[in-house]
Amino acid sequence: MTNFFYRNRIKIIFVVLLAFLLVSLTSCRFDSGTWNQKIYTTYGQEWVDLWNNGSGFFNALFAWPVNLLSYPIALLCSSIGKGLGNSFFWGIFFTTLIVRTLAWPIYAKQNSMSLKMQMIQPEMEKIQKKYGQRKDPQSQQQMQAETMKLYKKYKVNPIGCFGTMFLQFPIFMSMYEVVQRINKTATTTIANGISVTYQSTFALSNTKLFGYFELDTSFFAATELHNKMFALVVALLFGVLQILQQKISSRPPKYMKKRPNANKNGQDSAKQMRMMMYVMTFMFVFMSLSSTSLAIYWLIGALYQMLQSQIGRIMNERKYYKLQEQEIKPRGTF
Repeated sequence: MTNFFYRNRIKIIFVVLLAFLLVSLTSCRFDSGTWNQKIYTTYGQEWVDLWNNGSGFFNALFAWPVNLLSYPIALLCSSIGKGLGNSFFWGIFFTTLIVRTLAWPIYAKQNSMSLKMQMIQPEMEKIQKKYGQRKDPQSQQQMQAETMKLYKKYKVNPIGCFGTMFLQFPIFMSMYEVVQRINKTATTTIANGISVTYQSTFALSNTKLFGYFELDTSFFAATELHNKMFALVVALLFGVLQILQQKISSRPPKYMKKRPNANKNGQDSAKQMRMMMYVMTFMFVFMSLSSTSLAIYWLIGALYQMLQSQIGRIMNERKYYKLQEQEIKPRGTF
């Protein structure tokens, strides 16, 4: 079973990520598609509204954990922003850094798993080549045993990456919801046709970057050319960083470059990963065009993720060399 997940990991990851995007786009749209347009009120009222306007399975499974995190993150973002000139940008900037730092163990575990999968690739191919033409039950059992021994040696769980994806989901969607909702307003008509506009509890009035570029808009909604061009540049820059990050993370570690034919292994898997990367990047860039503040958040997150990935790569390479030293150390020595 474990070997099945390993052999089909690219296809499975692609399906999981597509499902993740579909749920991401739908799970925040409760109450007939307007939940992410609702203003923040009090924490108690948030839960009442979610309960009254919920919609079955997806609400119970995804909205509750997202709502549990969204309100405290919105409070953090608002507090930081108000302390720095009521700035929407600085609120997003520092909140993104804080949330990603707190969630570092989850991201680090996923990066570590990816590097470990690269690490075992040459030995995995040797096992598959050894038993590739032997289909009898005994040979298949031996192949499974050697595969499990390899996983144990490098402490790899091929299906563990899916757990980290689902752990990231509430964090990802909570920040998404905060950026979308924190400055929303709501209009209510009272007696005699008088309309009253209410602002979000956590609203930040200074929504311009450098006092010039408007963040509380989008490429499609912006009326001024400089705001429209800024939204486009940020979205494209985010896309470029995503592709660059994927290329860096898929680059073999230094120790794999020393192996013979290391760069020729897994060419088919690499092609599938590149295709998946381009499709996902295109979708995220298009979503970025619908909200400049969302694009800013993703851009900051992408830069921070590159830093996390590089630190994770260095740490995993050190673990590899330490493991190699332990293997060549004669038994009985200390």
